[in-house]
Amino acid sequence: MNETDRMDFEQAMGEEFGQCLSPPLPFEDASAHECCEAIWRVLGDEVGPDRLATLSAADIAALAASFGRYFEVENPTEEQVRAAVARTLARWPVGSL
Repeated sequence: MNETDRMDFEQAMGEEFGQCLSPPLPFEDASAHECCEAIWRVLGDEVGPDRLATLSAADIAALAASFGRYFEVENPTEEQVRAAVARTLARWPVGSL
């Protein structure tokens, strides 16, 4: 994956998570980069569509908890996290990177 594709994917992923997880995330404070930071804490900084498509129930729960801790809010629901993953994969399907 080239650097431009990586940056574009991360921007899309951060945007989708920020939109889907607000509320409880404060929309105005949930920048794409900050959302990526919460994701990287659980999945590592090389996460891509292939990894998002294979998240376990434990991964989904860990992501919800990571967002709650990072933004110091109540954890978003697992359904919100699944919606953010689905919307990210709609923009960047498996195999696109």
